[in-house]
Amino acid sequence: MDAGTDIEVLYPSPGTAVVECTGEHDMTTRDDVDRLLGLLVTENDLVVIDISQARFIDSSFVNNVLKADRLAGQLDKTLRLQIGTTPIVRRVLEISGIVGKLDCVESRDDALRPVSAG
Repeated sequence: MDAGTDIEVLYPSPGTAVVECTGEHDMTTRDDVDRLLGLLVTENDLVVIDISQARFIDSSFVNNVLKADRLAGQLDKTLRLQIGTTPIVRRVLEISGIVGKLDCVESRDDALRPVSAG
């Protein structure tokens, strides 16, 4: 990825992946993020996308998250978005309406809660 952009994938338990996105995520990281999220959703039961420490996201990143969420639904997997308080990131989420569409949480504990059967 480009300098200044950081993505780290953690595996806190079997079948669970956490994608920690710090830095800036826009058109320059779109294709890499798209591939990574698709792979993680395919291989895990729960994928958490943590943008609580991201400095910037744009519509291409939001689109990748929505695409991963659709894939998760098709595969009967769960995707959660861990959000924070960075004003510019929160504004992009508000404008896009993504908070009302996805399972959004504000803490890692909430993000890793067991997936409800049903």
